[in-house]
Amino acid sequence: MDPSKIPLAPNPSGGPSNFVDPPTLDSAIISLGAVLISTSMLCLTIRLITNYKHTGKLGLDDYLCVFGEATAIGYWAVIESVAQNGVARHSWDVPASVVTKSFIKRQFAQQMIVAPALWATKSAVLVLYIRIFNTVRWISRISYGLIILMFLVYGINIILATVYCLPRNGAPWDATAFARCAEPVVLAIFIGSFTVLADFIIFLLPFPIILKLQMAQGKKVGLAIVFLVGFITVIMSVTSLGFRIQLFLGQDPVWNGLCISLTTFAELFGTVIVSCTPSIYSFWLNFVQPSTVYSTLRSKLLLSKTKTSTDNQFGDEERFELPSKLRNGRDSWPSDSANGLGGKTGPFTRIYSSSSSIPMKNAITKATQIVQSQAGPDTSPR
Repeated sequence: MDPSKIPLAPNPSGGPSNFVDPPTLDSAIISLGAVLISTSMLCLTIRLITNYKHTGKLGLDDYLCVFGEATAIGYWAVIESVAQNGVARHSWDVPASVVTKSFIKRQFAQQMIVAPALWATKSAVLVLYIRIFNTVRWISRISYGLIILMFLVYGINIILATVYCLPRNGAPWDATAFARCAEPVVLAIFIGSFTVLADFIIFLLPFPIILKLQMAQGKKVGLAIVFLVGFITVIMSVTSLGFRIQLFLGQDPVWNGLCISLTTFAELFGTVIVSCTPSIYSFWLNFVQPSTVYSTLRSKLLLSKTKTSTDNQFGDEERFELPSKLRNGRDSWPSDSANGLGGKTGPFTRIYSSSSSIPMKNAITKATQIVQSQAGPDTSPR
């Protein structure tokens, strides 16, 4: 039987498989990867330039971040190459012919790359904590302990990938090796749960110190943005755990497996971006703000705001001319002078006196001038 016409799994709805134009995750993998890779590379470049300019060298957290970015890009590249072969679909829309020797090897490479990528990106943040909060012993101890624990847990993933995914005793890279590689699903759930726990600890670890800090409003906004991005990475790890559970339950293994990969590389690049934010803020203060370009743009912006404010002021003054024009048209402006108003005001006086930009006194003065000019110089008010 032709394997190109046999699906990897039956359609749960009972309908036929769609090998021509089925729903696919390929565009999501490409677009999300392009955005995250370009953004994280920009942040990493700014980080390296700023730290080297400031200290004349790079720290351990910088090297971990570079290694994490490189392995994350490699992980995404393997996923995209697999998706290009028509695997980013529902299991019942994937023909059995895609399970080739090359495909199985790339699955193995994906397992070998993701573990060091997760460890390096998260360790970069923890080493940064150790460097920034070096006088706070409890933060340093928790950071060191978590780095070691992550090394052990993610190291287990590499060992299991070697044991289960590599063909044994010279056996070929065939469907048997592919099926055996998917056996330790329970351990995959354990690793996913540990990743969620580690992300929550990394996210919450500096909170007790930061909440005690007194800082300007601008710095608070910047800090809020940093923690918002950090919280998004936590959401990605939780989402990935959800797909791992669905995979354990046997629901659409190919589609859910690609969703796990997608959320995992989003978490990797998001962690790199978060670890670079302190250096980006330093770059802004030390390089952008003192630059001539920034000073010129700031001056033009302030000048534009001043001009707009002045134009609005002149516009408010011109509004005084409206009552006089209406008076010449015999409108309902009061015919008495200011001395004969008897405490009563016309409708336009009430309207303009309610404006915060035109006081009541100015409106009455205008009314007096208009009535006197209408009555003539020899006319006395009644």
